[in-house]
Amino acid sequence: MRRFWLVLLILPPLLALAVLPPFGQRLVTLIGIYALLGLGYQLVFGQLGALNLAQGALFGVGAYGAVLTIPSLGDASVLAAPLAAAAIAALVAGPILRLQSHYFALATLALAALVSLIAVNAESLTGGANGLTGFGSASAHGKLLMAVVWIVLIASVLTYARLFSGHLGEGARLLREAPLAAATLGIDGARWRFTAFVTGAAFAGFAGACSASLNGVVSPEVAGFPIMVMCLTSVVVGGVRHPMGAVLGAGLAVCLPELFRGLEAGWLLAYAAATLAVVLWAPQGLAGLIDQPPARAVPVLPEQFVPVRGAQRLTLDRVTKRFGGVDALSDVSLTIERGEVVGLIGPNGSGKTTLLNVISGLECADGGTIVLDGTHLERWPAHLIARTGLGRTFQTPVAEATRAAELARVLQRQPAFLLLDEPAAGAGEGERERLVLLLRKLRDAGHGVLIVDHDIELLAKACDRLVCLDRGVVVAVGRPGEVRQDPKVQASFLGLAA
Repeated sequence: MRRFWLVLLILPPLLALAVLPPFGQRLVTLIGIYALLGLGYQLVFGQLGALNLAQGALFGVGAYGAVLTIPSLGDASVLAAPLAAAAIAALVAGPILRLQSHYFALATLALAALVSLIAVNAESLTGGANGLTGFGSASAHGKLLMAVVWIVLIASVLTYARLFSGHLGEGARLLREAPLAAATLGIDGARWRFTAFVTGAAFAGFAGACSASLNGVVSPEVAGFPIMVMCLTSVVVGGVRHPMGAVLGAGLAVCLPELFRGLEAGWLLAYAAATLAVVLWAPQGLAGLIDQPPARAVPVLPEQFVPVRGAQRLTLDRVTKRFGGVDALSDVSLTIERGEVVGLIGPNGSGKTTLLNVISGLECADGGTIVLDGTHLERWPAHLIARTGLGRTFQTPVAEATRAAELARVLQRQPAFLLLDEPAAGAGEGERERLVLLLRKLRDAGHGVLIVDHDIELLAKACDRLVCLDRGVVVAVGRPGEVRQDPKVQASFLGLAA
């Protein structure tokens, strides 16, 4: 993180201690609390792109957790609060994290509503609508509370910046933008989402506990939806992925109401206008506007390929895949050896991409076996299959540099077998010739390659064998010249009369 941001991060508590009156110190403490809440939210919403609407409710769980444990734990209750919020997040993570897009958002909204209902109606535990008071003297407050909040915040921001500036940040980007590609690179998306969701909840719980100490009262409003709205808007305004985004957003969320206090409720209009302006003209947030993210390092293909090690044979035996009443694959059997390039051809809808998806674990086979040197893979998830030595690329009919970068990223893991899905789609003649040379280099380095393409001339130059699919059934297997002369292949793929 740049020195400018480091100074900006350390300056508020130092100024508060040196020159600000108690009210100013309280505002600085509140900025730190909301920044911690937002930093935890960045893990799920910013890094993984999932709209979590329960962060505000988990903030309330932390506040109640701290207050309820103060009699027995004293100041240590501030540590029990994040554990309570994280425990609840871990408990519900199983069903919630299986959902995608707006279904995930609705599920987290339901969780938030449940927490709010409990806060209002469980009067014997939460005090109901009146809340809980009378614990202020037993908790940290004043300068001590501000020091605790900002020490934790500074350490958390620096750790966040360090972690997501390297491979962790690239993994999060892949999960956010291309989750299927991430899985085929060995990234366990389920574990990432669980870790981010639970860790974000712990941040919310700790922030809630500090808020309870600051205010001296905990009521259902602390778990209400306005806290969630404030968290979401402050992170969007500050920057959803920048390490300082949550801090800048929290500063605006706390200071703007004070600056526009004379406008009474009109400050909300000013805040809404500022938020809209940032969304329209600075989608990366204020931090991103000030500090443009560095260009990502694009992987490049090596000039020479290192001989690969690993499994020797990939065998499919009577593999079947159905979608409803349609047999996408029917009793498909084939074998690929290391150091061999096999081309997979067939008309559109013949099951070529489905076969690659089944092998790589993106689809589950309904029947048959997929064996890599004696290890059955047909029930394994995609990220574990990738770790056994299978690499996969996807159809990307764009620039040659993009296709080369995708293949280079896969080859960084040194997979024994490669599954290439139409790597020449939209390519010119020169790029196709370079692809033929590349396939020969991969074969010489010991990779086993299964390549899907419609260009039978290209495959005839590069492949040792061809396999032709028609309506999910293997209709021909053999050397390129033999397969091209097969009447079934000419009828189904080449469009000639049977």
